Amino acid sequence: MSATDGELVFRDADPSEDDELARIMYNSFLPIWNHNWFQCLNLPLDLIISTTSSLTPLQARRLAFYRSWFRLVRAHSGAVTLAYTLSTKYSAASSSTPDPQLFTTSPSNSIAAVVLLLPPHARPSWFEPLTAWRSGLLPSLLGLGLRGMWRVIVTFEGNIGRMISAGLKARNVAEGHEGNLVMCHGCVRNPQWEGRAPARRLLDWEIKRWWKREKEAGGSPTPVWLDTTIDEGVRAYEAVGFELLGECAVDTGADAMGIRLGLEANEETKEEARKRSRQRVMLRMPPEEGKSNEAS
Repeated sequence: MSATDGELVFRDADPSEDDELARIMYNSFLPIWNHNWFQCLNLPLDLIISTTSSLTPLQARRLAFYRSWFRLVRAHSGAVTLAYTLSTKYSAASSSTPDPQLFTTSPSNSIAAVVLLLPPHARPSWFEPLTAWRSGLLPSLLGLGLRGMWRVIVTFEGNIGRMISAGLKARNVAEGHEGNLVMCHGCVRNPQWEGRAPARRLLDWEIKRWWKREKEAGGSPTPVWLDTTIDEGVRAYEAVGFELLGECAVDTGADAMGIRLGLEANEETKEEARKRSRQRVMLRMPPEEGKSNEAS
């Protein structure tokens, strides 16, 4: 299924595109503090120019981490969707591209955004080690080392769990359990793409499509939650109907980009890191009955 929104086409991503999407995700998350902090970096990583670029071991590990997200979402029957520009579709169908609407010519600057949704009760879990291993998530986490794994699983995910549980209970939503909700596992704008809010437009379309399918199957639309670590993310998600459920600060010992602070770090640098190193969880409720919820 595909749809258009102005200059963009929204559609399901093909697994053959995962390498390109992982690279986009890598470049988009490069300045985000928690992704660098998870890897315990002493120096920032460089951009990856193309899928054929030579990679350092640290770059390769992070790419593998993002690729595992796509496999994990598909293993749980979730959605991996992308937005791309109309001008990059093939001009004619062929045996390898039977539908000109379904495949792009794949220059990364033609893909504007990527969104991943996980259905209720489908989460990365240590109780499903085989799925975690096959997706590549478990090997990627092991590659972070003990300190990095502690930061991801105990500190970061622990904070998310506490915030969302408290927020849901306060609103009497989903019996206070995030497992009863749809999870946005990723919402990324390609930093090479110039245009108006492609990621949040894609996210809004995919959520509405998800709710439409739930209703067509005889069920009720399920609330959607996500987490973000940047102020810009909060504003973008609020623009498509999310509200803040909880927020907490994280003592990272790193700068505002999640890079380890050196002994020469001044108070201004430390204060900026304290302001930026925050986690938030957000929730979007389905519309009230009678209001439109059609996927565009």
